[in-house]
Order: sequence, then C-alpha cells, then structure tokens
Amino acid sequence: MGRGKSTDSGTGAPAAQQPQRPEAADVVRGGLYADRTFTRLDGAVRDFVQAEFEHCTFTGCDFSYADLSHAFFSECLFRECRMVVPGLSAVHLRKAVFDGCLLSGLDFGQCVKAGFGVSFVRSRLDNCSFYELKMPGTRFDDCELTGCLFAESDLTGASFDGCKLPATEFDRCRLERADFRTATEFAIDPGRNMLRRATFSPYNLAGLLAVYGIEIG
Repeated sequence: MGRGKSTDSGTGAPAAQQPQRPEAADVVRGGLYADRTFTRLDGAVRDFVQAEFEHCTFTGCDFSYADLSHAFFSECLFRECRMVVPGLSAVHLRKAVFDGCLLSGLDFGQCVKAGFGVSFVRSRLDNCSFYELKMPGTRFDDCELTGCLFAESDLTGASFDGCKLPATEFDRCRLERADFRTATEFAIDPGRNMLRRATFSPYNLAGLLAVYGIEIG
C-alpha cells in the first residue's frame, strides 16, 4: 500500500503545517528589511538591487559576484562573509562592520561617498580600492590588507591596530593622527602623504624609509 499523508493523531485530517519563518530567500529588488538576520545567503542568486537593510546581520553569506547596485546598508554587520568582486555601484555603506570577512577585489570607491562609513575586524582584504573616500576614524583591527589602494583618501585618525599591509599603497592620503604603531609590512612615502601627528613604533619606522632605499639594521 502506498504511504498516505500524515494526519493529526487519529483525526484523519492532514497534519497542520508549521508556520514558516521568513528566510533570506525573501530578499527582493527594492525590498526594505530592518533588524533581520540572514545566514548562509548566496547573494549571487538574490536580487539586492535597490534593497534597503537597517540594523541587519549577515552571517556566513557569500556575496561573490553579486550585484548590489544602489543597495542601502545602514548599521549592518557582516560576519564571516565572503565578497569577491561584487558590484558596488552607488551602494550606501553607513556604519557597516566587516568581522572575519574575506573581501577580494572590492572597489569601495564606487560606493556613495556621502555618509560612507566602514570598519574591519579580523578580516582579509585583497586588492581592494578606497579611492577618494572620506574615512576619518576608520578602524582596521587585526586585518591583513594585501595589494590594496588608498588614493586621495581621508584617513585622519584611522587605526591599523595589529594589521599587516603587504603591497598596500597610500597615495596622496590624509593620514594625520593615524595610528600605525602595531602595523607591519607597510610602505608609506612621507613625500606623497600627509602624516602630521601620525604615530608609529620605533620597530616599524622602516616602513617610512623603504621608499628612499634606506635600511634600518
């Protein structure tokens, strides 16, 4: 005999389905989401264009090659997410936090400059660009920035606590009061950047002299 539909205990009526919890699949173009948590979302197959997110958390999501054009993220947390060259045209990032993320090939310069605000914790940034962005006070904590570009960026008072910056370039940047005391593997040309009151450690001053071919033994 074939297996019939399950029933409630002895009543013969079909079992009532449990109400479904809204999941990440609900993301639609132009949708508005507040105080939501999205887990293991595949951003490449969702339509984030013009969607708005406020106080949302994205955990273990993959935004690689996703089109985020004109999306709005306000005070959102990205935790252990992966982003490989997503489309960031006219994206709003306001007080966005990236914690434990892998970010590769992101052109943050495509984002809306007004209100732009980000911070990075224990994240890896490869070949990311921050062109002409005002980022005063931005925190990079225990991050590795490889081959990134800061050009004409305002990093006044920024902190690079415990960061590694191999092959990362700073060109015509405002770095006044920026904190590099625990940063390593950086090379900054004092002749091309504003460094007044920026702080360094006696152990990493070589990063300021490498451009002149000077070695500290």
